[in-house]
Amino acid sequence: MVDSQEQKEFGDDSGERGRPEDEHGGGRDKPFEIEVVYNGLSKSLEVSKDELISSVLQKAIAAFGNLPAPHTLALYDAEGRELQDGNTVHDSKIKKGDRLLLRPSTVKAG
Repeated sequence: MVDSQEQKEFGDDSGERGRPEDEHGGGRDKPFEIEVVYNGLSKSLEVSKDELISSVLQKAIAAFGNLPAPHTLALYDAEGRELQDGNTVHDSKIKKGDRLLLRPSTVKAG
């Protein structure tokens, strides 16, 4: 039998009924999928709302493999705004199914 403390530590909120899912992918910190596009290729990534953009960026770079000058890349939202490394997925208003662009940063490449 799993106690409620263990459920919370491992992100299992199945013992908590009646919690509405939020627009950022679900319950408390439940992972959800987003799409990242680089040079016309698309990859799915699993992220959580409390994850830092810098972590999502590293996952995206790893998903696309050997990229030229990966240290100059950044993630952009659908409106073309560069996402800040120190912000979380939630702070950046990324929702389940959102599409992000991986491309050279205007700041890092400059």
